[in-house]
Amino acid sequence: MMLRASDAWITYCDPWMKRQFDAAGAELQPGKVYHRLVVAIAWSAHGPFEVVPDTDTVTAAIAAWLGEPAPAQLVYAWELNARNISAQAYRLGELNPETEFVLKALEVPVPPLLPELSKEVAVVDTNNPEELPEGIQKTRIHSIVDHHKLSGLANAEPLEVDMRPLCSATSILYSRSKLYGLTPTKQMAGLMLSGILSDSLEFRSPTTTELDKVHAAELGKLAGLDVHEFAEGMLDAKAKVDHLSCSELIMMDTKIFNIGGKKLRVSVLETTKAAGPLAKKAELVTAMKELKEKEKIDDVLFFVVDILKESATFISSSSTATTLVEKAWKVKVDDQGLVVLPKVLSRKKQIIPKLEAAAKEEL
Repeated sequence: MMLRASDAWITYCDPWMKRQFDAAGAELQPGKVYHRLVVAIAWSAHGPFEVVPDTDTVTAAIAAWLGEPAPAQLVYAWELNARNISAQAYRLGELNPETEFVLKALEVPVPPLLPELSKEVAVVDTNNPEELPEGIQKTRIHSIVDHHKLSGLANAEPLEVDMRPLCSATSILYSRSKLYGLTPTKQMAGLMLSGILSDSLEFRSPTTTELDKVHAAELGKLAGLDVHEFAEGMLDAKAKVDHLSCSELIMMDTKIFNIGGKKLRVSVLETTKAAGPLAKKAELVTAMKELKEKEKIDDVLFFVVDILKESATFISSSSTATTLVEKAWKVKVDDQGLVVLPKVLSRKKQIIPKLEAAAKEEL
């Protein structure tokens, strides 16, 4: 089963500590400085899943690895290294088609798989404990760079937090690079740009700000890329999901939320070719019901976002999910368990707020 990781980690230790994290021994050893950046991590209370890191998560982390490896983690690693805090990006599973396209186009190596969670981490592109490994409470958090709402992550010590209402973690990281006087390399600029284009759906998403557009234009010049042409390639790659099972489609871009006292998994599939996934409706419903039972949660909600038509189609797998969506958008789910929601593109800014508001009406 695949799980889209929206969170990125960077394990870290200060240079003055002069310690090295040895992957083989999985313990800090005396020696030289060694840091690793976890590109994307997702976990479940019922055990680990195969992770499918998304483009913003991976690129934001890579920027912290080698000065330039995949979006949010890669970028943050690059920043930390430039600040003399050595870091390296890692991934926990296979990349999605869009991220594979980005890394190949920019000639960036795929980050290695993470052998084991470190004792110190930096979190990128999430602050939700539900999306982090069970060991997070025993791990020292160095910093958080995120563009999502506060979600309850606690820490025993003060830490650096940079949270802004921009469309992507890489957009925040580009702002930070300016603050630190750092000029991204062509590869790093391309990674930052890809994170912005991915999360904003090439500026279609309501999460897009004018600053994000300015950042994208500047990064396009630094990377030597035509922004629209590069975005088209990313969108084409994002739509290549025919090889994935219905369970994998549901888990490719998914998050757990506690809404109205219920634990809901809300999954989104963004595509320019919505007809393909929608043709598998019956199989998707079966997969959602199986997932609900396996995870012992209250509901699984699945939205197929048609990027070009700028709408989302909700596929219902239960009467309770139907009721919640009908209340949220004042619509009627049809006899096939489907309803089209015009202008709905963002889980963060549109879907979750609507679901939360509807759930409050029931209390």
